Amino acid sequence: MFECKLICTDIDGTLLNGNHQITLRTKDALRRARRRGIIVALVSGRIASSLAVLQQEIGIQGPLGCFNGSLVLDEDGTELEAHPIRLEQALEVLDAVRHTELEAFVFTNESWYTKEKSPWYDIEVEASRTEGRIVPFSELESSFHPGERPFKVLCMHHDPAYVKETQTSLQATFGTSLNILNSSPKYIEIMARGVDKGHAVRSLCNAYSIDASSVMAVGDFYNDIGMFRASGYSVAMGNAPRTVKECAIALTKSNNEDGLALAIEAIL
Repeated sequence: MFECKLICTDIDGTLLNGNHQITLRTKDALRRARRRGIIVALVSGRIASSLAVLQQEIGIQGPLGCFNGSLVLDEDGTELEAHPIRLEQALEVLDAVRHTELEAFVFTNESWYTKEKSPWYDIEVEASRTEGRIVPFSELESSFHPGERPFKVLCMHHDPAYVKETQTSLQATFGTSLNILNSSPKYIEIMARGVDKGHAVRSLCNAYSIDASSVMAVGDFYNDIGMFRASGYSVAMGNAPRTVKECAIALTKSNNEDGLALAIEAIL
């Protein structure tokens, strides 16, 4: 029988249902896991402050894997692993995006930035439950606090076909120096090359002396595959694309059917 010591769960499409809510059953399953001594880590493309809000709502404490594994924090907020991108790289991407229809945000270890308010800004505030900073991208460096570093450029568009087209162009330009991936059909995430959610799993295993065979990872999209590969027991959500499901050991129901709760209940 699988003995779980660490649960690594994705957020959007996994922890959250289609209404961006955490169901009572899911909260209860996560709290039960914690009471049994299982560490619960939220591993996402999101910033730490957004993940902390979700932890508070669930009523648990634990480590965080932010920006798809580019920044890993223990339960006290201490950095376990950090892979920022250079500001010059972020500015080069923003300049390239300026000539497209993509909206762009820059995420740091402290905050997130946009050049102006827009409907996408409102969507991000609602999803992350954290306000961004309105700053011209040419003034980013002077706006950063000491120790603040960029970790991710997020690009988005309502048309998945346009996202795919522009992602191909960005990959051709920056793919040798940066990691360019989808976190949903409408989002392109640009981060340090060679880093994925698997880094968060391995970092947490090292920090808490846990063997990978005792890790359960649950996710729903392509950026979760690295986490699946680093874990002993991987579970794909019912709403995941077929190719993502094929990378997992087990399947559960969709995020609108308490799929995460069912996966956790099955190993408790």
